[in-house]
Amino acid sequence: MGEILVRALFFFMMIALAYVLKKAGVLRKEDSASLSRLILNITLPCAILASFRTFVFDYKLMMIPLIGFSANCLMLYLGYLISRGKERDDKIFYMLNLPAYNIGNFTLPFVSGLLGASGVVSACLFDMGNAVMCVGANAIITSMVVDGVKEGTSIPKALLKVFTKPAFTVYVIMLILSVMGLKLPAFVFDFASSISPANGVIAMFMLGLMMEFKFTKELFKEVAYVNILRLMLAAIIAGAFYFFAPFDIGIRKSVAITAFAPIASAAPAFTEELRGNIELAGFAGSVSIVIALILIPVLIIAL
Repeated sequence: MGEILVRALFFFMMIALAYVLKKAGVLRKEDSASLSRLILNITLPCAILASFRTFVFDYKLMMIPLIGFSANCLMLYLGYLISRGKERDDKIFYMLNLPAYNIGNFTLPFVSGLLGASGVVSACLFDMGNAVMCVGANAIITSMVVDGVKEGTSIPKALLKVFTKPAFTVYVIMLILSVMGLKLPAFVFDFASSISPANGVIAMFMLGLMMEFKFTKELFKEVAYVNILRLMLAAIIAGAFYFFAPFDIGIRKSVAITAFAPIASAAPAFTEELRGNIELAGFAGSVSIVIALILIPVLIIAL
């Protein structure tokens, strides 16, 4: 328990340090874009690759991506229902911030250090289903709802972008190799393992640079509503999977914890792209990170 609390404290301190450095003018919010590219293209793929060193494929595991995908679809539709008849900004906010989980940049650093290889792979599998919606379909569908269907816009085209992401490509390649019973040479895993520890540090700094707290009563009401709904669904997913899924405790624990991941960092970016309320989206994401920083260590200890 002590190790978990210390690691959680370190993660919090890294986020706080980056936030302080941003406020002091040493770093800028825009620097988070460079860190994000470093994570998505190098450290996160290496962390995923390293976790497959001892992974043994089980076809039953394919239910995990389905959970991530279904959770996004359900919350996207709920966001549509809640915002129906409301202003354009409200539609964008609810449809982009209710679904989508920040797994690669937030949850994965936690589980990789505390739940071992099976925990990392389980979180990655959840993220496979999540990523299809998070970095493509959610934004396309939201755009269609608020602005209508534009020329050249299509869900298949958006989904194709997912398969060009290095992290997602590593998932797929390593799963295929695992299904075939093939292993990469040991030096490949050794190289990835030497880089993967940096993923947690860089991810926490990126989150610190992205965090914004601009409190108003109006903003708080919307942000609280979104985060409460996300927590309710997370509790349902976590409880059902932890108590009833046919997997060992490490996998069940990892998926239960991953369900409480904060709002995806892509949500504010897509909100800005659609000319929505970026201040509201940034505040919602920051609050969800704080909630996850408290909840996830508690869940790791309790489960």
